[in-house]
Amino acid sequence: MAKHKKFERSENYTFYSDLLWCSVPLTGMACYYYGMRPALLMLAGLLTAYLFDCALAPLHGAGYQPHEPSSECFAALIVLMMPATVSYAVVVAAVIAAVLVKEAFGGEGHYPFHPAAVGMAVAGISWPEQLYVYPVPGTKLPLFNPALKYAAVEGMNTTLRGGGLPSDSTMELLTGNVSGGMGICASLVIVACGLFLLARGHLRPAVLIPFFVVCVGLPWLFPQLNELPFLSAPWQFVRQRVYLEKYILLSGTTLFGGLFLACEPVTMPNRTNAQVAYGIILGVAVFFFRNLSPYETPMCFALLIVDAIPEWLDLISHRTERIRFMKKEEQRLAQSSDTE
Repeated sequence: MAKHKKFERSENYTFYSDLLWCSVPLTGMACYYYGMRPALLMLAGLLTAYLFDCALAPLHGAGYQPHEPSSECFAALIVLMMPATVSYAVVVAAVIAAVLVKEAFGGEGHYPFHPAAVGMAVAGISWPEQLYVYPVPGTKLPLFNPALKYAAVEGMNTTLRGGGLPSDSTMELLTGNVSGGMGICASLVIVACGLFLLARGHLRPAVLIPFFVVCVGLPWLFPQLNELPFLSAPWQFVRQRVYLEKYILLSGTTLFGGLFLACEPVTMPNRTNAQVAYGIILGVAVFFFRNLSPYETPMCFALLIVDAIPEWLDLISHRTERIRFMKKEEQRLAQSSDTE
């Protein structure tokens, strides 16, 4: 009897499978606030990712890999960043764009840009009227009725970009009782999932620490608040700055993106020094996209820019380490020759 071909799990299998598990409680929170429509949107995204992964995998000759769940993971991330009122067609289009980017460059482990960021960018540019207005939490949405009239509000990033502060309380931000993407508002759940990923060894402190330091430090130094001078001293207006930092971290995609997108193992650099530089540059890019772009997901657009340089950062880090090694060797040889 012919033996069944045994597939070995991909190198990043546990990373993607653990991210998929993290999407479960976030989807559950969205269902609590909006009914079962978020679960159906998630199902539509996962099914689309599976079907198009099967269809497009032959493009690079390897065929479909049943042991590699990255496409489904990217679909889950895309759905979690979208509002609960988005149409199923937009979800399908965004997921197809993500799978296309992944498979066009050779499949898992070869894509230069984060596929979930690409999918969100394509959908955000094409359908901003659907992606950047959000229902009020507690609105029970029907499963199939895209023409439903509901109370819609703009995202908090729009308020911050305009120089104001949202009125949501800290508890509402922590529990996700605010208008925003389905999975990016429940900060307590996001942090719990981040701790789980950290314990599993999936998060890289060399990326996360400089990223969050920059995301907090730049708004503290250059607060975009109408009531504050742009170049006021950092020790002035401390209370207003603290409120600003709260909304920057706990609203939008800063916390979600830092924990779920920034440490993508395929697109981030490999060397520690390069990862530190990557985190700093990504934080700077998020700061500028948040303040200057009209989109509610600055993390995704920042990733598309910064993901172009990880190999270059690795190359610089390698050359720097080599130069340091050569200098140490020269000093060691010089000292040994002096002793002789």
